[in-house]
Amino acid sequence: MVILLVSTCLLLLLVQCALCLISKKYLVALYAVCYSVPFLGLVSCLWGDTIKLWPIGDYEFYLDDILVFRLSLVWFLGVAGGLVAYLLSLLVPPRNLHVERKTFFSASDFKLAGFIFIALSVFLISFRFVNAGALLEMFTGIESVIVFSIIAIIALAFSYPSRSMFFVSVALVVSYSIVNSIAGKRDFVVVVVASILGLLFRYNQFVKLKTLLSVAVFMAFLLLSGVVVSMTRMDVPFTSDNIAQYFLFNSWNAIILPLVQQLTNFWDGEHLRYGQTYLDMFLSLPPSPLYSALGMEKPIMVDNPAFWYYITGLGGIHAAGVAFENFGLFGVFLNGFISVCFWRLIDSRCREDDFLRIFLYMLCASSVMHSVWYGEIYLLNSLVFYVMALGLFFTMKLVRVLK
Repeated sequence: MVILLVSTCLLLLLVQCALCLISKKYLVALYAVCYSVPFLGLVSCLWGDTIKLWPIGDYEFYLDDILVFRLSLVWFLGVAGGLVAYLLSLLVPPRNLHVERKTFFSASDFKLAGFIFIALSVFLISFRFVNAGALLEMFTGIESVIVFSIIAIIALAFSYPSRSMFFVSVALVVSYSIVNSIAGKRDFVVVVVASILGLLFRYNQFVKLKTLLSVAVFMAFLLLSGVVVSMTRMDVPFTSDNIAQYFLFNSWNAIILPLVQQLTNFWDGEHLRYGQTYLDMFLSLPPSPLYSALGMEKPIMVDNPAFWYYITGLGGIHAAGVAFENFGLFGVFLNGFISVCFWRLIDSRCREDDFLRIFLYMLCASSVMHSVWYGEIYLLNSLVFYVMALGLFFTMKLVRVLK
């Protein structure tokens, strides 16, 4: 039964990824892969008796354990919900992009705001290089601000191509990647991933099979870079065995361990929160200083949004774990369904100069991995930044009109 279930999950994942690549819905494909990666250790049950979900720390689960079936069932419900949502989205007629449209903002509004994003990015990257610890203590969401600001510049370079914007955006990405790596962090990966997906989204009509193969090779190199940073941070020797182990098993696998504990201890449903965690996510959107001023404790902190179910040294929890915690197995299916509906909505076609859509797409692309690993609060934070950016664009419009 377990072998059949795992095989079905793998087949559903491959079918969904193939459909996404054929229809050029790369954001949906990224979510499907990120969602399933922590469960891929279950595939070893097809040829062996021992399943290793996380080899570091001797976490081993045997084939005859009911836990393997429960994990397989959770994986199946998640990918099945996503695939059903994607198939239903194919029934929606495509939008006509050639209809005349009137826009409230102009290119000048976006470009003026771009100077602010550039100045903010340069300042924060420089400050982080000089004294990263002090900056992080001042504002725990600093990583997200840097990432989102850089993404705004890249989106401008895609929407209104120019040599100067190209070099500025590349310089910011490279600078942030270097500073981030020196600090032992891997947040530069989400910037690069968002840039690649944004490029594919902007020029999707020119994307061919050779392009996708080149992107796949670069993604593998990017993954290896993240592994090297991770091993350096944890002082792991660079042997061939260690590199292979950390390449196949990394933080994206460790996030399944809280789910293992949940399925072991709370299978009967006595744990259900009935949406309390999702409510806490919305209540945590206001900035921390506001909570401090009111003498209140923020429900979910940005630096560890999965603190409500945490294994020491292995921060994070899979999105399926959050859904299971709130609504049980039905929540797992519903989470996969709603998530793919949202990513599919964002991953729709755009016009060449549609900066707002490209910007929104790249912000969401940068939050896919974190939203799967830590919860949807990372996605909500990116949407809040988008709304704040709209306010900035409106201010730039007023400045131009009143001059």
